[in-house]
Order: sequence, then structure tokens, then C-alpha cells
Amino acid sequence: MSKAAFAGLKAVQEIRFHLCQTSKGSEGVRNFLLKSYKNMKAASPATPILIREASGVEGGLVARYDFGLEKKSSLEGLDEKAVEKAVAAALSGA
Repeated sequence: MSKAAFAGLKAVQEIRFHLCQTSKGSEGVRNFLLKSYKNMKAASPATPILIREASGVEGGLVARYDFGLEKKSSLEGLDEKAVEKAVAAALSGA
């Protein structure tokens, strides 16, 4: 994803990725982060992007918006493109 694709990141207070370092189910999340983390951070350097790795954890995304509103999405078993779509949906507030 390009830097422009992460323009909605400024509306998010925080974004957290949960994943397992070794499981097949978190592979799409790992690949997405390896390829897109730099562009995400460049799009909004002040927005915290947290990566939480733990053994046996299902892949997931938590986006925190204003007033403490959080939306959770499961990313378990998704490929890189599907993770990209889930992140784009979270950034648009959908």
C-alpha cells in the first residue's frame, strides 16, 4: 500500500496488530506489516502503531478512535491482500 492509502490513519488515535510469530494463521499479518509498516508510519508519524506478538495468539487488529471507541477485527487466516482491505476499512471508520 502506498503512503496515500494510509491517509485515514490520522483519524485513528492508535492501531494495534496482534499476531503469532510462527503460526500459519498470522502469516498474512506478518507479511502485510513487513511490506507496509514504513508507509503507515510515514503517513502519520504521530499515530502509535503497536505490534503485539505472542505465541498462539490469533491475528487481529484493534483501532482506537476518539472518545475511547475501539473496533476489533479478526485477521486470522487472511492473506496479505485481505489484511490490507481490513486495515483500509478500519482507517475509514467502517
